Amino acid sequence: NTSTLQDPVHVYNNPGNYTVTLSVTNTLGCVAQVFSKIVSISSLPDAGFILPEVCLLDPFAQFTDTSKVPAPSVINSWLWNFGDPASGVNNTSAIKNAQHTYSAVGNYIVQLIVTTNNGCKDTIPQNLTVNGGNPQAAFIQQNAAGSCSSDSISIQNKSTISSGNITKVEIYWDNIAQPALFDLDDFPVFNKIYTHKYPLSTTTRNYTVRFRAFSGGVCVSERLQTVTVLAAPDVRINAIPDQCYSSTALALNFGNETGGVGGAESYSGTGVSFAGGWRFVPSIAGIGTHTIRYTFTATAGGCANFITTAVKVLDTASAGFTVSTPQCENNIVSFTEQSIPAPGVALTSITWDFGDLTPPQTFATGATVQHTYTATGNYTVTMFNTSANGCRSALSSKLVTVKPLPKSNFTFSPNVCLPDAAVLFTDQSYIADGTQNAFTYTWNFDDVASGASNSSTAKNPTHIYTAAGPYNVKLQVKSGAGCLHDTTITINNIHPQPAANFDISKPMGICLGDVVSFTDKSNGIDGTVDKWRWDFKDGKTDTVQNPTHLYTTAGPYSINLFIINSFGCSSKPVSKSFTVYPYPLVNAGADKFVLEGGSVELITSITGTSLSYLWDPATYLNNNRVATPVSTPLQDITYTLTVSNPGGCSASDAVLVKVLKGPNIPNTFTPNGDGINDKWIIEYLDTYPNCKVQVFTRHGQLVFESRGYKIPWNGTLNGKTLPIDTYYYIIEPENGRKPVTGYITILK
Repeated sequence: NTSTLQDPVHVYNNPGNYTVTLSVTNTLGCVAQVFSKIVSISSLPDAGFILPEVCLLDPFAQFTDTSKVPAPSVINSWLWNFGDPASGVNNTSAIKNAQHTYSAVGNYIVQLIVTTNNGCKDTIPQNLTVNGGNPQAAFIQQNAAGSCSSDSISIQNKSTISSGNITKVEIYWDNIAQPALFDLDDFPVFNKIYTHKYPLSTTTRNYTVRFRAFSGGVCVSERLQTVTVLAAPDVRINAIPDQCYSSTALALNFGNETGGVGGAESYSGTGVSFAGGWRFVPSIAGIGTHTIRYTFTATAGGCANFITTAVKVLDTASAGFTVSTPQCENNIVSFTEQSIPAPGVALTSITWDFGDLTPPQTFATGATVQHTYTATGNYTVTMFNTSANGCRSALSSKLVTVKPLPKSNFTFSPNVCLPDAAVLFTDQSYIADGTQNAFTYTWNFDDVASGASNSSTAKNPTHIYTAAGPYNVKLQVKSGAGCLHDTTITINNIHPQPAANFDISKPMGICLGDVVSFTDKSNGIDGTVDKWRWDFKDGKTDTVQNPTHLYTTAGPYSINLFIINSFGCSSKPVSKSFTVYPYPLVNAGADKFVLEGGSVELITSITGTSLSYLWDPATYLNNNRVATPVSTPLQDITYTLTVSNPGGCSASDAVLVKVLKGPNIPNTFTPNGDGINDKWIIEYLDTYPNCKVQVFTRHGQLVFESRGYKIPWNGTLNGKTLPIDTYYYIIEPENGRKPVTGYITILK
């Protein structure tokens, strides 16, 4: 619908006015204003003309124009070319319905070009055959010796022409009595057969047939010829009354020949036979409407004529019935009558024969009857109905095959235990004909709480019960033939789950090396506990009721026990935890020194679990039940720490806390050997084992030094008595006390 060409070509498929737009863009991208123009598309004409039938003797061939074009266009020009260049200027024509005279036989291509007022053109060529001179009309009568007025006669075209074709024939079948009536054939061929039915005549008649053959407008030939139509019987037949299906044979004397033609009669149709005379047997014909044909054959010429009529064989009904399925021994089989009475026929009764040697039984119409077969086998069941006029229907029969019943039965697990009591059901069903493999099963476990699991179609299903019974379990078995049998058995062997339990002789725990005892407290519920399964969780187990056990490794243990009662039911495992404790290890730490009025934390080293602590005495302690209490003593004191665990295991250790008082330093002493004040005695300094004491002369000479002060200074230096003088000391007590400086005077 669009184009980017400078000078495009476009084909419009339909006439009309079309607005064509043009948009131009130059190399710089500038776009001109859109230009538009309306283009009018006119309709194309459809050329056509009728070819004449032409022979050489015709004065001219008339061509009739049939060209057309939709309005408002009109055709205003015609140009013919007759395909006959030998005719010179006469080979063309410009009139609408042209004529042309051909001078030679043959085939010509005639062409017509038509043009509308808008200049639109269309061309059509057609082939024209110019036939030769007059044809020779001829025909023959088919089976002239056996053409009967009761049937159509046949003639065969034998017309010929020396050149060209015969274009049509006219047949006047009775040129004398009906000279204006004829059959026309525009497509005749040699040996073509034409048929005609003359009126039935009981005498032989001759008819003059006029047969005309054409090869053009004036080229025609005709032939008059007599055809003979033989006499045929004129037959009639009277209506035949309706017959009961059970009626005896009916003599057929309902047809006759009324034209006085001599000959022989016969009957034909379903149920018709000849036995000393023609007859109709309803039971052979069967229920329904049958056509009876009466035929009379003339002695002279052998022409036959026939006529038909209908005879109805009445049924009390279209007898029929259905049989319920399945058909099983000792079960009721239902038979439902489905007879359909004929219009206007009233049924009075239905008679049944069940085929098992029981007497036939008669019931009212429309009833569903029941019958029980006591043995398997094949039985032919028949029934018929009787109408108010006494007509019996044809028998309707069906073969009923009575199948054996299956015998459903099953066994189940002898003892099962909760909480998930899996009961295995084992099918024990059977059937007399050995077709157990075709069984289908429907189980109902009487356990509504199990929902969709309450049923099964398996042969040997397992169902899990979550509560004790009893349960009425039903098994329905269907045989391959559809016969059903069910059995219900009460299941009362589902036992509750026993409950395991036990006591531990020392539930709080034991010390490593102690023996622990376990006492069974289990409940067998409805059975007796007769099996115990102990797991001490140290690789050891036991099966006695009340075991004892010695653990060789400390740690927590979760003791498991499950039991089995006399029905084989197992409890859930029960677990109880307790701990085997190692003896704790305790070290109260090194003796502590504390300055008078100070505090000290007692640092301990303890190994063990779940320990409790006790310091004795509790004097001066901030808490005597923690591992590292703080002591603020007023005097020296020894503490004993006892550590215990829940198993009763304990250990103890003691620690001395020594109170360090400030040194009492005298400033004189008299080392004169009189035994009085001969040494520099510094009270409490001996309690500082790591103290350091240094004494200097006034000139800084070191005259005494001691680490610890267990031996007081006697005023000597290297064994020589020092002179009377004032000396200076530095004492470093340590243990948290600051150094002390001062002077000491030696007197005599």
